[in-house]
Amino acid sequence: MTALQAEGNSTESLLLDELAFAMVAATFVLSNRERKMTMRITRRIAVLALTLLSGLTALNTYAGDDAAAGPSVYERLGEMDGIAQIVKDTIALHHKNPVLAHYFEGVDDDNLAMHVTAFFAAGTGGPANYEGRDMTSVHASMNMSDADFDSAVADVAAAAAANEIDSDTIAAVGEILESLRPAVMGTDET
Repeated sequence: MTALQAEGNSTESLLLDELAFAMVAATFVLSNRERKMTMRITRRIAVLALTLLSGLTALNTYAGDDAAAGPSVYERLGEMDGIAQIVKDTIALHHKNPVLAHYFEGVDDDNLAMHVTAFFAAGTGGPANYEGRDMTSVHASMNMSDADFDSAVADVAAAAAANEIDSDTIAAVGEILESLRPAVMGTDET
């Protein structure tokens, strides 16, 4: 169990204790109607809080912070230097890719590489701090098709393979990229 999971469990327990106390206290002061409304709201807040805590615990585990699970995707990609090279090679492949090349006409490749490297490093469990725009606003004007997205992911996989990244790590990167499809394609409901 990671420290975050242990902390999450104690936080969940403390949160539930506080919510139970608030519900009991409310029964003494409030009318019947107010008591029912307070309990309904309290339950919803408890469910939301537990859902958020569970999501943070899952994200922590997925990002590879659990040392017992082995190296993170970030580490398996060669950390910052390895990711920077994969990004550089991916951008070069995008320029050569007839499906994607038009998206990269007139793009400052160095600036793009800097942002994508930080995003990629942060998204694979590394220490990078991504401060760029969100995926939806970055890609909104591109009107990418699913085929375009698939072609971009294939270029990333090819660049990773060319940098001697193992197939399990490439598959993990593919899963991460696939999780971004709704945001990139503008179909993200959040």
